Amino acid sequence: MSDEIRIRSRRRDGGVDVMVLMLHPMESGLRKDAQGRPIPAHYITAATVLVDDRTVLEAELGITVARDPLLQFRLEAVPTGARLRVQWRDNRGEQQVAEADLA
Repeated sequence: MSDEIRIRSRRRDGGVDVMVLMLHPMESGLRKDAQGRPIPAHYITAATVLVDDRTVLEAELGITVARDPLLQFRLEAVPTGARLRVQWRDNRGEQQVAEADLA
């Protein structure tokens, strides 16, 4: 698994459009490998987005979400240079955090 969260933002029409790509295998635990052995479940269970330490988005994810989930959302009334923080946790207890300044 890659240890990356990619964040992009673009200021437009008085708000900020944000895209967050979370690189993760998102394995459901329902598939089998080429030898017929079950592939263990490994998926993101929760993601949180904060702007300047204020929660703006909380998401519960599960086995039905595809590999490398992409969150796309719009923020209104955000000052230029505000700090965006994204964090997720998966079913194995692994966590990932990334931060970026908003456009």
